[in-house]
Amino acid sequence: MYLGQYENKQIRITLKNGKVYEGEGEWYTQSIDNPNEIASICVGDYELYENEIAYIELINQDIPAIAHAV
Repeated sequence: MYLGQYENKQIRITLKNGKVYEGEGEWYTQSIDNPNEIASICVGDYELYENEIAYIELINQDIPAIAHAV
């Protein structure tokens, strides 16, 4: 999956372990620029790695950009 397409958008990320994060997708980092060589995207204070993500949903774009774990 290409995480860069979710940058600056309101998203809900569900991880493979069942945890859910909602907020604005910020700071996409491609795998070549990450020390662990895995692409990531930040939602608030959380850096979420591509290999941990089960799926990503776009959510209402009118929601304020506040990130939180659900």
